[in-house]
Parts: sequence; structure tokens; C-alpha cells
Amino acid sequence: MRAIYASIPNILESKRDEAYFHTIFYLMVSASGVTARSEVLTCKGRIDMVVEFKDKVYIIEFKCGRSSDEAIKQIRSKKYADSYLQQGKTIHLMGINFDIESRNISDWKHELF
Repeated sequence: MRAIYASIPNILESKRDEAYFHTIFYLMVSASGVTARSEVLTCKGRIDMVVEFKDKVYIIEFKCGRSSDEAIKQIRSKKYADSYLQQGKTIHLMGINFDIESRNISDWKHELF
């Protein structure tokens, strides 16, 4: 558990906002043993989360009180996938929207790049 806590970027807060949900999601994915990175910087912005496997990579954008469609549009408009094109992996785009009142995922969308 110490290693997981140590890898959470200090810019994430524990309020019930996008950062809160992001942190919990990150912890769950990291605890499963896969390679996950939060707040991945690119030349056009910051990817909320990248999850990598041998044959595929997931580029994930979180929203809170908005829509998963908006999250996918951001991934595409900021060209977050460009950094992973030369790896020969299948690239998956995921938009996940959280609802503050239900404190859960309200909708999500998945697309292949």
C-alpha cells in the first residue's frame, strides 16, 4: 500500500470532485497489479490516466458532472494518443464521467483509436 500511496501525484486532492474520483480509480487500477500512471504530461495537455499492458494501452479522461463524450472529445482534440502510436499496441480511449450526488460513475464510453 505504501508504494501505491507514494505514486499518487500531490496535485490530487481528497475533495469530492474529479480529483477525488480520479484518486480512487487510480488506487483500484494500481492495486490490480497493472502499470498505471496519473497526470501524464504531453505537449498539448495532461492525460488523466494511462494504463499499459503488453499489447494495449488505455488513455483515460475523467469528468465530473459532465459527460463521457466530452472526455473522449478532449482525448482526440489534444491528440493524447500520439505519444503511443509507435509502440505497436492497440490504443483504447476511455471517457469516464462521475456524478457527485451518487458518488459513482454516471456514464462511460470506450472507443478504439
